[in-house]
Amino acid sequence: MRMFNPNFEKKNSLKMILAITAMGLPFMHASAQQVDKSSPAGKGVYESAFNAKDGHVYVTSAGSRNVPGGALYKINPADLSVVDSISLKENPPYGIAINSKTQVAYTTNTRTNSVSAVDLKTGKVLATINSGAEKSHTREVLVDEDNNLVYVTDVGDPSSIWVIDGKTNTFSHLIPDLGKTATGMAFAKSKDKLYVTVMGTNSIAVINTKTRKIEKSFASGGEAPINIASDGKRLFVTNQKSGTVTVLDTEGNLLKSIETGAGAIGLAYDGVKNRIYSANRGTGTTTVIDAKTYAVLADLQTGSAPNHVRVDPKSGVAYVVNKTKGGRPVEGQAPVVDTNGDTITKIN
Repeated sequence: MRMFNPNFEKKNSLKMILAITAMGLPFMHASAQQVDKSSPAGKGVYESAFNAKDGHVYVTSAGSRNVPGGALYKINPADLSVVDSISLKENPPYGIAINSKTQVAYTTNTRTNSVSAVDLKTGKVLATINSGAEKSHTREVLVDEDNNLVYVTDVGDPSSIWVIDGKTNTFSHLIPDLGKTATGMAFAKSKDKLYVTVMGTNSIAVINTKTRKIEKSFASGGEAPINIASDGKRLFVTNQKSGTVTVLDTEGNLLKSIETGAGAIGLAYDGVKNRIYSANRGTGTTTVIDAKTYAVLADLQTGSAPNHVRVDPKSGVAYVVNKTKGGRPVEGQAPVVDTNGDTITKIN
C-alpha cells in the first residue's frame, strides 16, 4: 500500500504549477465560472432582476410578433424553472429593477412609453406611470432604496430621466437635456451622484440628484457606451460599437479598456468574486473579467443574443438573459426557429 507523503505531494503539485506556467497555459483560468445550465424563460425576454428578499430571479417578457403579450416571470435560481408569472399584456415590459425593501418591481414599457409598479407579493399592478410628455422611450430603470426613488432613462435627442416617487408610485420630476441617447445608470459612492451613459456622445454624464443638473461629463473610453455598473470606486462601462468594457475612476480617468466581443451590452459587477460580466449580443458570449487584474477569465457561450446579466449579491452566481434571433416572417418560407434564444443561463 502506498503511504501518503505530504512533502512529496506538495513538491509535485508545485512542479505541475510551474510546468503549466512555463508552457504559457492559463492556469489561473481554472477557477473561472462555467455555464451551469440554460432554460426557456418566456417569449421576447429582455432583462432580469434578482430579488434579495425571496431569492428568485424575475425576467421580463415582452412577447413576440407571433406570440403577443407581456409577462413577468419568477424563476427558481437553482434549476431555472418558472415558478410563477404575472401578466403584463397591456404594457409589455422590457427593463426591470426591484426595490427589495418594498417588494415592488418597476418595469419600463417601451412600447407604451410607461413604467409599471408591480407588487411582487400579490402580483398586482399598483400603478402605470407616465411623465406627461407626448413622446417618450423608456429604457433602463434604477431604484434608490434608501430614498425610495426610481430613476428611468427616457431615450431621445435630447434624452431625459424620469424620477418616480416610490411612496406614491407617481411621477415626481424630470431631469432634462442629457444629450443624445442616454441609456444606462449607476450610483457609485453615494446616491447624490448618478452616472449615466450617453451613447450619442460616447460619454458619461454625472448628475447631481439634489440639484437635478449635470455636474460634468467625460469620455467613456469606447464607442456607444450603453450600460454602466460600479463597485463604489470605479465605473465599468460596456461600449456596444467598440465591443469593449472600459474601467474608469469616478473622476473620469480611464484605467483600462478590455476587449470582450461585438455588441457588448449587458453588464454586472460581482462583489463576491470581484469580477465583471459583459453580455455580448453580437458574439453570443458572456465575458468574465477579473476586476483586480482586468484579465479575461472566460468567454462563455450563453445563448443566441446575450442581452442582460445580473448577479446574486450573496453567492456571486450570474444569470444571463438571451434574446432570440430571427427576422420578419417571409411569405412562403418556414419561420426561423431559434432554440438558443429566449433563454436564461446560469453561470456558476
